[in-house]
Amino acid sequence: MITSAKLEVQLIVAACKKVGITKVVLSPGSRNAPFSIAFDEDPAFEVFVITDERSAAFYAMGMAQKLNQPVAIACTSGSAPLNYFPAIAEAFYQQIPLVVITADRPQEWINQGDGQTIQQFNVFGQHVLAFAQLNPIYSNDQRWMFERQLAETLQRAKGAIKGPVHLNVPLSEPLYETVEVPETLNNWMQLASNEVVLSQNDEVQLAQLLESHKNRLLIIGQQQKDEKLQVLIDELLKDGSVAVLVEHTSNIQSEYAVHCIDRALNCMKQADLDTYQPDLIIAIGGAVISKRIKRFLRNANAPVIRFGAAFPTMDTYQHLAFTSETSALNGVQFILRFLQENPAQSRFAFHWKTLDYQSEIAAENILQAVPFSDLKVMEELLDVVPDNAHIHLSNSSIIRYALLFNPVKGMHYWCNRGTSGIDGSTSTAAGIALLNQTECHVLITGDLSFFYDSNALWNAHLPENLRIVVLNNGGGDIFNIIPGPKTTNQHERIFLAQHNYSAEYICKTFDVSYQKVTNEETLSACWSDFFAHATNGKPKLIEVMTAGVSNSEWLDYFFDQSKELINK
Repeated sequence: MITSAKLEVQLIVAACKKVGITKVVLSPGSRNAPFSIAFDEDPAFEVFVITDERSAAFYAMGMAQKLNQPVAIACTSGSAPLNYFPAIAEAFYQQIPLVVITADRPQEWINQGDGQTIQQFNVFGQHVLAFAQLNPIYSNDQRWMFERQLAETLQRAKGAIKGPVHLNVPLSEPLYETVEVPETLNNWMQLASNEVVLSQNDEVQLAQLLESHKNRLLIIGQQQKDEKLQVLIDELLKDGSVAVLVEHTSNIQSEYAVHCIDRALNCMKQADLDTYQPDLIIAIGGAVISKRIKRFLRNANAPVIRFGAAFPTMDTYQHLAFTSETSALNGVQFILRFLQENPAQSRFAFHWKTLDYQSEIAAENILQAVPFSDLKVMEELLDVVPDNAHIHLSNSSIIRYALLFNPVKGMHYWCNRGTSGIDGSTSTAAGIALLNQTECHVLITGDLSFFYDSNALWNAHLPENLRIVVLNNGGGDIFNIIPGPKTTNQHERIFLAQHNYSAEYICKTFDVSYQKVTNEETLSACWSDFFAHATNGKPKLIEVMTAGVSNSEWLDYFFDQSKELINK
């Protein structure tokens, strides 16, 4: 088997194989040529070539999310690694395993006027779980240290806390020489993966908190689908003392959970606040989107229990009383067992679910009067998505509109909520969809988010099962929704970033099927063809033009009328 003549590259490729990496996303470059040769020649790896490093990193991150296993990315030196940074930060906060390999210039040439040369040593800082500077090997001791660093760093990516790790590899010329037989690893240090379990003392403290607080609220942040956890939550919801609040990105669905948090909170009567105030909060999962619920729970002054290995001391609700790095599954199992052994008479969950149901009925009535707008498009789109599809949501106003409607049963929801940026949504969705081509993947994105990541379509690996819906309202309409921007002189020119651009010619450039929708009639007529198989083997895109529509005013109308209807 042909491979790079660089010993260091041979050992890194062998180590990637050792930890089970099978997918590698490469961006073309000269300094990383040894990695391109070695990975591409090795049949153990499937190689994807994406020129734009920012898109490549998000694409690989999506693949790693779907696999729940590390995916490697490799690039040349200079500014190329910096383009990886947005996806690395997202992977860090979502705990997505990513192995980042950056080729570097020899250390003696840093800051000496050589091309494509910057300070790459630990360039990602605290946004990676581990960093290794893998310098050239000139002795047996250096090889021993090289292999030890490799083993430790790569295994950190897939430990109890998953996330990105960084290998920076200075390489000198020549870069394109090959050999027939690669070197193998001399040593491998296996790191034990120890699951954290609740100690007897932990259980005593938890029992005391649960026993002394009868109105319990479980809030679940972003996570992937977990069938075992779903079963436990279904059982937990049989206990009237526990209200369970979830968002679509929690990927937990139950008729007894509160799914549309902002919709429910909007209809909560001020006089009834005490009815919904928890005296104990239990938090699992990652990011929670709703600002309203964060504010509500911070004001509740209730002690908080948190389960999960990632960010165990994260105190979102400002009253953290107990935290454990045990899994959410273990934590919920203990709570369920305690409640079954110590049943409490409480209607706390009933009150929350009643509020949720009332807000749903009010929303259905109000939406009948809402004309063609972002809100109305979201309602119709979520109704026509095929069963058991995957829905990818971009950030800003898109995710907030989606959370106003009940999640579609059987759907899997995805969103880059680690850092909540508008960059990378299309690339991430494409990476996930590629590894799940038997099911439909629908990306719903705003215009700015789509344009920001339009190079996602500059990609030879785009899967046919990806469908993209762009809600083009002519700018960043989130700044019409949130309080503050409208009061400034910079509202339209800077915050809204108003424009007259379209996705049409971007789609033509990359041979992606395109359709423009400008009213409700053409919207309703487009779905059948949109979800049909694409004969060119590429994704399809619909651009819904809502610029000129008073989108934010109709959203205000929705909230105001819903509240008024409930409070009559």
